[in-house]
Formats: sequence, C-alpha cells, structure tokens
Amino acid sequence: MNIERIQEAVVAPTPAPLHQKLRDAIFEQISDGTLQAGQTLPSERAMKEHFGVSRATVRQAVNSLIQDGYLQSIAGTGTFVLEQSRKMTSAGLIGLITSSPNFNFFYPQLATSFNNRIRSAGYGLVMSLHSEHADMMGQIIDELLAQNVVGLAITPPRYGDLAPLLSRLRRLKVPVVLIGRNANLSVDLVATDNESIGYNATKHLIDLGHEHIAFLGLLDYSTGNERAEGYKRAMNEGGLPPHMVQVHENIKPNHDNNTSAPREHLVTPAQDAAYQIWGGDDGLPEPTAAFCFNDITAMGVYKALRNLKRRIPEDVSLISVDNLITVRHFEVPLTTFALPGEQIGVRSAEILLRRLSGDAAPAQTILLPAEFIERESTAQR
Repeated sequence: MNIERIQEAVVAPTPAPLHQKLRDAIFEQISDGTLQAGQTLPSERAMKEHFGVSRATVRQAVNSLIQDGYLQSIAGTGTFVLEQSRKMTSAGLIGLITSSPNFNFFYPQLATSFNNRIRSAGYGLVMSLHSEHADMMGQIIDELLAQNVVGLAITPPRYGDLAPLLSRLRRLKVPVVLIGRNANLSVDLVATDNESIGYNATKHLIDLGHEHIAFLGLLDYSTGNERAEGYKRAMNEGGLPPHMVQVHENIKPNHDNNTSAPREHLVTPAQDAAYQIWGGDDGLPEPTAAFCFNDITAMGVYKALRNLKRRIPEDVSLISVDNLITVRHFEVPLTTFALPGEQIGVRSAEILLRRLSGDAAPAQTILLPAEFIERESTAQR
C-alpha cells in the first residue's frame, strides 16, 4: 500500500465524506496493481494513525470494499486483497477511464455510483486514469481490452482527437458512453449542463443588480467554453457588455508534465488575472462581480481581492463552480454550484447496461443540472 498517496487523497479538498475518499483511494491502488492479490491491509489502528481518521471511518471504507468483492476479512488473520478472478462477476467487466488531474474533484462520487449500478447488474469494474491526452489513451484502452472488458465509460481528454479510438471501439462492437464532458461526437454522453451553469451564475449576479460582471476561466476546452457561452447569453439578454478574461494555466499540454495532482496551479494565474482586472488600468469599468470557472480559480481571485483591499461581497461578489469542501470554510463562504457526479455515474451506467443488452437506438446526450448553493460571497449591489 502506498501510504502517501492515500494520505493525499484523504486530505484533498473534495466534498466527498472521509470514508468514501479512503475507500476510493484504496480501490484505486487495487485497480492499478499497487495492492496485489493476497496482500494484507494494515490494521484498523495502523490505518487510523496513518491517515488521521477514526477507526469507524476506516471500518466503513474497508467494509464497502469487502461488500463490493475487492477485499476479504478473516477473523484473527486480517483483511486481504482478493484475486481478480474472484472479483469478476458472471456478466463480465466494464472499464471506467477518467481524468487523472481532476480525479480529486467530483469523479470519485461519479466512479462510486457508476460502480454500484453496474455491480447491481452483475458486472465488475476495472478503472484507469488518463492524463488529458487522446494520443496516450490507446495504450490504456488496449490494456482494458486485454482484460476482456465488454463496455467502456470514458471522460474525454482535453487535448487531441478521441474520434479514431471511438471508431475502433465501434468496429470491435464495444459500447462506449462519454462522461463528465462534452466532446461533440456521435456517441452516448452524460455530462453536466455547463452552459446552464454559466447562464444561471451570471443571471444570479444580474438579478442582484450587478452590471459590470467579469468571467475568469479556461477557454481551451469544452467545459470552459460552455460556461463562457452561458455567461455571454445572460449578459446579452441583460444588455450588458461581456468582460471575459482567459486564465492561463502554469502547465503546458505536453506528455512530460506530472498531471496527477489537482489543478492548484490555477490559483496563481487566476490571482494574476484578478490583479490586472481590479488593480490595473485597462480602461474598463471595474467589475462589481465575477463568475469564476471553478472554485480553484475563485481561490486565486479571492486572494487578489483581499490583497487589493476589496471587500467580498460589499465591493465584489464572487460565484464559481465545484463546491469543494474548502470554500464553505472561507472567511466569506463562497457561492458556488455542486456538480452532479453521483447522478452522472448512475445515468451513464444505465445507458451502458442498455447498450450491452442490445439497445441499438441512436446515441443520446444527457446534460444534468448542477445544484446552486448560495452563500455569503454574493450580495445585492
């Protein structure tokens, strides 16, 4: 067991409960081979000390993996990792491929609900993570096909063209559902309605009386573009001029970068962008509100505004997306949107199960709403 990796997962700023984060972190190491069949897990007491959680939390996480068939507990002996053949169910294996850089956000909830749904139908789960590059996914898919997976759920990567791989899977008659992001491809898709997030976030600020509203975000892939489109639609309906600012990430999209960590690198560029907006001299009216691409971006904007002596929300209202556990504990808790990870997992699993049962209906796109969570960072102008 890689103790350090699990420690990082447990303290990660995600809304998932501790037992789920611990369960998912152990499951990830079983899936990627870090924990081999027959290995014994540390005792409850040892894991409690390693990970800084209660024994009840450890027990809940381990019992979940026992119920799902990944572990076996023998009284007086210990808890062991089961062999692959004993984990597999009669119906076969389904593969789940998600984004490694973003796995500490809403994807654990998605993966858990997806797993629960397919297991209830008699299938087992094998999981892998990609680093946001389509040309690196061929190897991942080959490895899963070698394990005889019968269907795949894939989060589209940010960079490269996924279409050739989907064509190959279509020829092999392996059903695929895309999850989490829109890739504008003719394949089943279950994702968040990001344009509605952008529209509703901006409309909320407009309804509060704000006329100068900035959008700070990523515009180089579908999620950022969709949220920006919603922002522009609300601004246009209100007869207000859009003020869009691209936040440039500190990493470059190449294969040599370590993309396994959450995107904390967005904090500094978001902070720099905010200094230009509220502390620079660009000739534009100073925004009284901002819609941020996600909570990490909002953290950078939040820090800059405080350093510039702008009060939140008296001088500037802030709203963002993700509902990370940290933002509710800000000095001024952040208004945000919680993404529907659990619902995406269930709905995508149901589509894949229908395809596996022979459903040949045209590909469908399901965009699920996010939950608006109003806190103290937005106020009447």
